[in-house]
Amino acid sequence: MAQITLRNFTSADIPVVTRLQEAYQQAYPHVPVIPGEVYLSPGFEDGRNIFCAFDEKGDLLGYAPLMPVLTDDPRLPQTVWAEVKADPHGKFQREVKDQLFARLLERAQAAAATKPVHKIHLTFQYHPSETASMDYVTSRGCTYRESVYRMMRELAEPIQEAPAPVAIEVRCSRIDTEREQLAYLQARDEAFPEAPVPLADLQAFLHSPAWQEGTAIIAFDGEAIAGSLMAYWDETISQMSGRKAGYTEYIFVREKWRQRGIAACMIVQGLLYLKEHGREAAFLEVRAANENALKLYQRLGYRVVDETRLYVMEIQGGGLRPAAR
Repeated sequence: MAQITLRNFTSADIPVVTRLQEAYQQAYPHVPVIPGEVYLSPGFEDGRNIFCAFDEKGDLLGYAPLMPVLTDDPRLPQTVWAEVKADPHGKFQREVKDQLFARLLERAQAAAATKPVHKIHLTFQYHPSETASMDYVTSRGCTYRESVYRMMRELAEPIQEAPAPVAIEVRCSRIDTEREQLAYLQARDEAFPEAPVPLADLQAFLHSPAWQEGTAIIAFDGEAIAGSLMAYWDETISQMSGRKAGYTEYIFVREKWRQRGIAACMIVQGLLYLKEHGREAAFLEVRAANENALKLYQRLGYRVVDETRLYVMEIQGGGLRPAAR
């Protein structure tokens, strides 16, 4: 049995976590390397939501981050996004994963206990090539829930027009002030009640390298926010991929304003913004079951280029059971 020491992540661990990710990517090329600075965001609570496993020599054997997305609506599950990643070439992978997984379960329950809880969804997201990881979480009681598509839009191709509906003004915003940020979050959380965003998390993103030249494309009806999209990019990720890619993400339209062409207008404006700033392609992610969004994105020139799969364990009343299929 290996001598494994677990402790919480600190900023000093960024280099070793990055190296482990790079080793993992060599085994699974479709899996991106996440910039270590991402783990400094508020949702990881100064490393308390990330566990690192070391051997007796002090070498990193694996790590497990989790990101709680907690809602006040007791009708909805509390989602805790998680990962258990071990060195694919290391020894004692099962033992490492088991110890990390146990810490994830404890922390997920503790985090969700601060909100009304009917059930907690401990959720893992894997590329289909990550067979060892999928086999591991299913062996622990997780079940496949649904797929998420990654879509790409080539920006060299013509971008069709999509004018704003009558009485709707679509404009760019850096959402610099706290007043703007709170108004944005109120609208976004109404559209996605299952995935509310804390103000601190939004502010961390707005101060990240990805937002240096990013913008929110916001549709206004008078002073009211009808919908929004964020267009941004990360030069570090672009350099690693060898392509100047951008993102059209966090797309929403509030219920009162849906079915009026607002989403199409915002997406076109986002594509034009990325193109004007030298991006070569735009990416987004969408759940495979969201057929209406899929049809819209395909109509606007996006195509599915990859897939990931969500595996869920349902935690309820202090007990653990697989999520219903």
